[in-house]
This record gives sequence, structure tokens and C-alpha cells, in this order.
Amino acid sequence: MNLTMPKHHVYLGLGSNVEREIHIEMALEMLEEHISGLRRSLVYESVSTDPRQRPFFNLVVSGGTDLSLAELSEWIKDIEYLHGRTSSAHRFIPLDIDILLFDELKGIHEGIELPRAEILDRSFVLYPLQQLAPHLKHPGLGISFSELWRKLQPGPPLSSVRHPFGVSSFRFAVNAG
Repeated sequence: MNLTMPKHHVYLGLGSNVEREIHIEMALEMLEEHISGLRRSLVYESVSTDPRQRPFFNLVVSGGTDLSLAELSEWIKDIEYLHGRTSSAHRFIPLDIDILLFDELKGIHEGIELPRAEILDRSFVLYPLQQLAPHLKHPGLGISFSELWRKLQPGPPLSSVRHPFGVSSFRFAVNAG
């Protein structure tokens, strides 16, 4: 059992517009392999920014990892590939995982822009991120994500989705008489 603290703190954005429940659930399980203390936002449905694509389920997760940025990026690409992701040009995207934040890194690192630009102009990224880490400050702007949400409120509109998928939110009373 590894009792050391993970070296890096990461925030990832997940999305799917094909068999959305299956791909999101499987991705969450796979992410736990290298991300400890995995926390997740609520799941939201949003229309795609490409009108030819189906609506997406999106959420943001965070946790700690011992992987370097390059290793994390490569591992995420492997997960996407295992889910059938071949290109972002396709209309059907089984799974998309984006590195939103990696520690406090700013700029281009390992070919990845950090923090990810879509944080500021996509509701399906900023809204769940500000729910998960309202007081965390954007590394480039020094403004909390909750304040950025209040100021920007980008589109597209979001609808909340029941998660875990297929689990009823109703509670039943048992009559013990």
C-alpha cells in the first residue's frame, strides 16, 4: 500500500456522445488506476459545439497522480483509443478526456496548453469545474472558478443528468410491521 502523497494534482474533463453512460462509467473506473482520491462533478448534458454531433454527457474529475504530464497524456489517449476514439473529426465520440489543469502549470507543456482554454468558453467545462473546486484559482488569471462562472457564464446550456446512471433517486420506506 502506497502511503505517499501523489506528486501532482489534476483536473480532467470527460465527455461522450455515443453510448454515453457506458463510456463515462468505464472511463471513471479506468481513471482510478492512476488517479487517487478521484472526485467528480455532477454529470451534465449539453448540445455539441458542432451542430452535426449528438448531445454530450460531460463532467469534470480531479485527483492526485504520480504520472508526469507526458505519461498522463499518453495514458489518457490509450483510454480514449480503447473506447473507440480515433479522431476528433468524427461526429461520434465515444470518449473524450481533456487535461484541464495539471498542478499550477501555465503555458504549453508537452504539447498541451495549460490551463486548457475551453475552461473559459465552454459551460460543460467551467460549470462542473467551479462546482468541484469553487475556490481554486485559474492559474493564469488568479480568479476563482466560481467567480469566473459568475462573470462569464458561457454556453451551451446544460441539463443535469442523474448519476450513477440507472440508479433511482427515490427512497422507499420499509414497513416493519
